[in-house]
Amino acid sequence: MDLSKRFHYYWTELADPRTNDWVLIDSIYQIPLIIIIYLYVILYWGPRFMKNRPPYSLKTFIKIYNIFQIIANAWLVREHLAAGWMKDIPLTCMPVIYSYEPHYYKYIQILWWFLLLKMIDCIETIMFMLRKKNKQISALHLYHHVSSLMFSWITVKYLAGEMSTFVTLVNCSVHVIMYTYYLLAAFGPRAQAIIMPVKSYITILQMVQFFGFILYTVQILMPNCHIPSLFGIMFLINVAINWFMFYKFYQKSYVSSKVKQ
Repeated sequence: MDLSKRFHYYWTELADPRTNDWVLIDSIYQIPLIIIIYLYVILYWGPRFMKNRPPYSLKTFIKIYNIFQIIANAWLVREHLAAGWMKDIPLTCMPVIYSYEPHYYKYIQILWWFLLLKMIDCIETIMFMLRKKNKQISALHLYHHVSSLMFSWITVKYLAGEMSTFVTLVNCSVHVIMYTYYLLAAFGPRAQAIIMPVKSYITILQMVQFFGFILYTVQILMPNCHIPSLFGIMFLINVAINWFMFYKFYQKSYVSSKVKQ
């Protein structure tokens, strides 16, 4: 098999025929290019642009952004439930069924909207940059956003089925809670002081989320699960990296700081 045929096999024949011509899914360069531009702006252009400028406030924009995230994630949770979660979908291995029937087509629509939401998530980093909150633009922050966008793209391209929507359902549910906390924190020091005890639990919730993903996804590696194990291995490695980075952040931000006090 020559290079062009091999590329066509992996990019087109192995892909979900229902999403092959969808916006952002049909192109091999668009999502990688978005990620490259994102990293260029955050790591190179942004610091140079902000070097001699005072930080922007963005108070109103931050509140609007958080409200949007709460509504968007809550809407996606509702879409998951309407598609059968908590009622008809089991927590066992379910191969992707490439059907255009409304029941199955619903999953790829959910996953595509989730992909768009992961792109919008990157605005958060730009806000940090414009506000000169450079400590918040950590390796954890960048890796989490980039990996989430990459795996969302791969999922819509190849694995747009019930199993994938378990991850998106849990993630959207966690984000409703997380952005509600961020919205309250945006109302100033008094609100921040009131909700401060909750802050560490947001990170714990994210770590529990990743641990749940690992327990759920490991079944892909079992012989009776007819989903390519390569995808499961890639996702498990990514989730393990995310969990470890969040754990290190938790230790540094909450455990070590208590010991110093």
